[in-house]
Amino acid sequence: MRLEKKLGLLRIVAFVLVCRFYVQAETLSGTVVDPQQFVVAGAQVFLLCGNHIDTRKTDSQGYFTFTRQSFPESCRIRAIYPSLETFELPVGRNRTLTLQLRIAEQKQSVTATSTPLSPAPLNSVSLSESELRDISDNSDDLIAYAKQLAGVYSGSDSLYVDGLPADHPPPADRIAAITINADPFSAEYSDGGNNHIDITTKQSERKFRITSLGMSLGTKASDGLNPALSSTLKTDTLGLTGPVPYLPLAFTANLHYTDKEGEQPVEAIVPFVPGASIASASATPTTASSLSYGFGTDYSRQDTLRVNTSVYVMNAAHTNMNVGGISLPEAGFSQDSSAQEFRMTFTKTGENFVSRGGISADRFNSDLNANSAGLGVTVSGAFIAGGADLNQESTQGSRWTLKDVFEFNRNHHLWSLGATVIRTADEENNIPNPRGHIYFDDSSDYVLSATTGANSGTGIVTQGQGQVRYASYTVAPFLEAEILRRPGLAVRGGLRADAQTAGGILFSPRLSTVANFRGFILSAGSGMFVKPWTNDIFLRTMENDGNHLQQYLVSNASLANLEAGTAILQSQIISRITPSLISTRNWISKLSLEHSLRSFVPGVEYTWTAGTHLLGSQRLTSPVGWTDWMQSNRAQQKHQIHFRALYKIRGQSFAAHYEWIHSYDNTDGPFSFPARQDDISGEWAPSSNIAAHNVTLVANSRLGKVLSLTLLDNWHSSQPFNITSGLDPEGNGLYTDRAGLPRNSGRGPDYNIMELFVRRRFAVPEVFLGSRQRTFLDFNVQILNLLGNKDYSNLGTVIGSPLFQQPLAAAPGRSIRFSFGFSH
Repeated sequence: MRLEKKLGLLRIVAFVLVCRFYVQAETLSGTVVDPQQFVVAGAQVFLLCGNHIDTRKTDSQGYFTFTRQSFPESCRIRAIYPSLETFELPVGRNRTLTLQLRIAEQKQSVTATSTPLSPAPLNSVSLSESELRDISDNSDDLIAYAKQLAGVYSGSDSLYVDGLPADHPPPADRIAAITINADPFSAEYSDGGNNHIDITTKQSERKFRITSLGMSLGTKASDGLNPALSSTLKTDTLGLTGPVPYLPLAFTANLHYTDKEGEQPVEAIVPFVPGASIASASATPTTASSLSYGFGTDYSRQDTLRVNTSVYVMNAAHTNMNVGGISLPEAGFSQDSSAQEFRMTFTKTGENFVSRGGISADRFNSDLNANSAGLGVTVSGAFIAGGADLNQESTQGSRWTLKDVFEFNRNHHLWSLGATVIRTADEENNIPNPRGHIYFDDSSDYVLSATTGANSGTGIVTQGQGQVRYASYTVAPFLEAEILRRPGLAVRGGLRADAQTAGGILFSPRLSTVANFRGFILSAGSGMFVKPWTNDIFLRTMENDGNHLQQYLVSNASLANLEAGTAILQSQIISRITPSLISTRNWISKLSLEHSLRSFVPGVEYTWTAGTHLLGSQRLTSPVGWTDWMQSNRAQQKHQIHFRALYKIRGQSFAAHYEWIHSYDNTDGPFSFPARQDDISGEWAPSSNIAAHNVTLVANSRLGKVLSLTLLDNWHSSQPFNITSGLDPEGNGLYTDRAGLPRNSGRGPDYNIMELFVRRRFAVPEVFLGSRQRTFLDFNVQILNLLGNKDYSNLGTVIGSPLFQQPLAAAPGRSIRFSFGFSH
């Protein structure tokens, strides 16, 4: 039945595509970008078809469009902008183009007439504002869509806004373009293996406009695990832009409010004990709200200089966090957080150079408060109750980033050099739960201790106050150049140096090449990427060093003794970092081949990743009891084969991605422990939460200029997860024993979710608004989980427990979101 639904939907999309093929005049559109893929406003674009020439000028988002009854394949497109090389290429059957201009040689003009050589891998995409407008008015939705269109399946996200690292995206009405994985071997960055997300903001005009005004609401989304539960989401947005009086500046202002309310299912199984304070629950209410606002100015009086400044403020509140699955409401906590950001970026284009960079300053703070101050109680695989391990946690942090990049063209070779300097400072103040936490192997041990006072559990008691601070500096200069450039061939190399506090200096060489042979595009590259340490590994070690917080293991503990505070504190647990800690390094190599068959472009890419010095922990015996050693002795090996197929015709497009991933490692992160603390050789296994088979399908259809349809389908095979016995044979309080099973021996269910985006644009008559500016009402409909699939995301992992391999969490069921807003 599920397959029949999918085929029916695909038939509808195919029918729409065929109909549009016959009734629609053709539109050729695109975006002009500079060497860093920032949009170029005011560029001249020429369409040359025989003796006929049409001329356009890109708008403030670098966008241009031509409309004709047809575009003969002999037509050519040409883009011109001061200080950048003239760019020209045949139109062919392409109807959406991205024209990337190079820095021009001084006093020279070079016309590129062959197919452009791009370093972008197959899992990359660049989307302009006009393409993003069809999807959503929410920035997170736009990023998720861009990732799916690029065929990205695994890895963490690294977000950059106008070239500087960022923790949040700008408002949707400020986004001019989103680019995913533009250049995997650029020496400018060190995030190889992550999903590199570049967001370019719009260049504001000195005209007063309401750039966004709208709200989003929808039907209740039923919970995927318990359909009787549901959640709702409401958002409101406002965006303004206009001139700053008496100054050559344009201002922007944005306001965004989100309110989410729902019910979280609880699957915990709690045995009945007369007089016990722990009671079962089937659900708990949750809330999450946030208010963010920002102000900015944009200077672009000169065509060759743009300076942008912005200030961003966010406040958020959450309740009943960390509740659900086997965690009861009293084990959760609430959070109040805030963040502030200032950033300034600039781009200066000279006669034969481009200088760009900026500075950003970020601050954040968060306060966590436990729902309960009672004794924490965990029964392996059955329930987590009582108070959280921390009664209160207060965190503060700041980050300063300074970046400068200088690019120039010398002898037809592009050179790039620059540096990034980052200072990160964090502070934590933790107040532990004085009653501690008690762990039981199974429900019978819990009942025995609750009814008779038996010492059938293992306790962890933490005392003291964990107030710690840590600051680190990272300096990363780089140099990159085109080693060889010939018609149909480009070779580029670079060298990056990463220096971090307590980490020394590590060099990362990069080399990549792109070749065009009879229409076949062959790309290859290899390089090393250094992953800097995050401050949390040092903060957590400092907290548990035995001086700030004192953590004790209590063997043969009982509920009564821990509740009364009379338990005998036995072995102390402290944390240390091995003196030989080394930064994580990934050596990544890629090889890809693609070929354009008119409207159809297939391609295949192979990626090999070798990770060394990954972080992990071991709890070993020591004179005081136990010591948790942070080490960099873990590794990873990953092989990926990615197939991509693109089909575009008359404004309609279809993209299909399939990726096979074979990834093995022996760690789940800095604070993960092996099953046997004296031996990590048995930890080598499939990587956690990485599916071997992944498929993404994206269909876009434009019905004229006012209606668009986008259909997304995402499927992946089962993901590995760890199965444990729920026992602690080593007596160290970790409960990582696997009963002889290999690591990550469990397999979760397949996952499949389909989404549909519909957008309709209405022109608003001037008489209603009294404005000479052309105003539109954009109406969007988003249907999530179109097929209503049960997509389970978490299973019980403890052998012999009542919830072993039973679903504990799931994606929401089918829901519909409506949004509308005014735009120009």
